[in-house]
Amino acid sequence: MIFKIAWRNIWRNKKRTLISTLSISGALFLVILMRSMQFGFYDNIIDQVVNSYSGYIQVHADGYWEKQSVNNSMELDDSLINKISSVEGVDNVSKRLQTFSLVSKGDKSKGAIINGIEIEKEQLIIDWDKKIIKGSKSLKNDDSVILSKGIAEYFDIKVGDTLVLFGQGYHGMMAAGKYVATGIIDLANPKLNEMAIFMDIKTAQNYISSENIATHLIIDKAEYYDENKIAEKITNSISSEYEVMTWKKILPELDQMITADNAGGLIMAFILYVIVCFGMFGTVLMMTEERMYEFGVLLSIGMGKIKLYLILLLETIILSSIGVIIGVLTTRPISHYFNKNPINVNSFGEGLGDALGAFGFDPTLPFSINWDIPLSHAVFIFCISIIISIYPAIRILSLNPIKAMKK
Repeated sequence: MIFKIAWRNIWRNKKRTLISTLSISGALFLVILMRSMQFGFYDNIIDQVVNSYSGYIQVHADGYWEKQSVNNSMELDDSLINKISSVEGVDNVSKRLQTFSLVSKGDKSKGAIINGIEIEKEQLIIDWDKKIIKGSKSLKNDDSVILSKGIAEYFDIKVGDTLVLFGQGYHGMMAAGKYVATGIIDLANPKLNEMAIFMDIKTAQNYISSENIATHLIIDKAEYYDENKIAEKITNSISSEYEVMTWKKILPELDQMITADNAGGLIMAFILYVIVCFGMFGTVLMMTEERMYEFGVLLSIGMGKIKLYLILLLETIILSSIGVIIGVLTTRPISHYFNKNPINVNSFGEGLGDALGAFGFDPTLPFSINWDIPLSHAVFIFCISIIISIYPAIRILSLNPIKAMKK
């Protein structure tokens, strides 16, 4: 009965209802699309960074990150790998051995990062097939390596050419060897492209004269799992001899950039919500003040003040619900379209795409289709409607029916 009365009251003034719902849906439309674009951009950047090299989570020997030396590597056993793999949300665990060496060919030499990897498992993190620009990803031979694009260009190396590596091995051992380039890879990261060389992890272990060690365990997560919760579970399940780090600790600059940009988005969302609040409050104010005579009549014939307030509360909720539904339904197809067909940022300015490309980021803006975005803002609108309904509650509870009917 209360809902029926509230529904009829809303449509007594169709123009007011239309203006109110459109103000809510319009603001919600802009907020959802703005946040979808922002979070889609963040997800795209994070995905490119973690899937190009770092992974979502890394495990090292305790203290390795402060002094990244091969002497601080860890000995691996199956029990450690099994403990990590058994944690819910862990999709893949890959070993990596990283060290620094001098690379030489002819009269040229250059410092490089040597990465011993498990190519089949790394394939699950890095899509090597898309990143290999020359040669193949094969690392079956003991002397084969894959070079980053920058190193190949610096030495003018072609597939099949030989280069010399010289550096320090495990615990002061000498590390030296000749290796053949079987492939060239574009990591889409300027810094990595200038200094990364990949070889099979067993070849890297032989190079530094130590077996069964690694500097990193690269952990990939299943889709929609929170890497922070996974890292916490891994920390609780393994010894304190190891340190567990998410990409946010590994790449703090990227995390800070996203946080700063997100703050700007929150300010814009706040401004739009202020507009929504004033629009909704203005509607509730009109609905309350212009109907004081009606309220006086209803109270005089026996309707309780609580029941009358519930009618007004329902009217506010119905108005906000209509606006929310319109806002969410109109943004979903747009978000889905731009998720599949990302916006090229060069359309905002010629230099913007080049600037992103210089940092190794794909110059596109895919929208996020995560339901958390529209649902969280819809809940916020409902909370606002509940808070705004406090005003009619105060007016009704203090209302004198006789005085109200004299107005």
